[in-house]
Amino acid sequence: MKLSEIYGKEVVSRDGSRRGWVRGVLEYGGAPRFLQCFDSDEREFDIDFKSIQSVDGRIVFEDGSSDRKKCRNLRLGMPAYDNTGNFLGVLNDVESGKSGIFYIIGKKRYRPEFICVGDAVIVRPPRTLKENVTAENTVILKKGTSLTPEALKRAEEAGEYFQAQMKTI
Repeated sequence: MKLSEIYGKEVVSRDGSRRGWVRGVLEYGGAPRFLQCFDSDEREFDIDFKSIQSVDGRIVFEDGSSDRKKCRNLRLGMPAYDNTGNFLGVLNDVESGKSGIFYIIGKKRYRPEFICVGDAVIVRPPRTLKENVTAENTVILKKGTSLTPEALKRAEEAGEYFQAQMKTI
């Protein structure tokens, strides 16, 4: 599901009553959390991403309320910078699929754990290992490896999660 494909889509509660249309998205912690919607009387309401059941011709959701106070407005076209202030481009899209959520800035894809969203998008570099992570004289992760969720999972499976975290310092 691409974020750009859901703007303006009709939203309907699971019981089939017509609810309205999507007008925006709120994010928290680098991931989209709520759809901002409006009904035919222009009253606004929010839908938690977790309550979405299908996104075919229209978005079907389980009607319920959630805490949205921590969320921020997520707009496509926001300027994006790296941690040193270099302009990277604009936020073109946010893509969600089997391999996870990705922010698309320019032509590159970034994981949410490296993204900070406010008035602009800040992309921070991943932490990298300064030494090999080893277990019983076997190298699990090599020096210079980015500490991605996949790398942390490998370290955890080998019982060396803490070692992997410490060797990025």
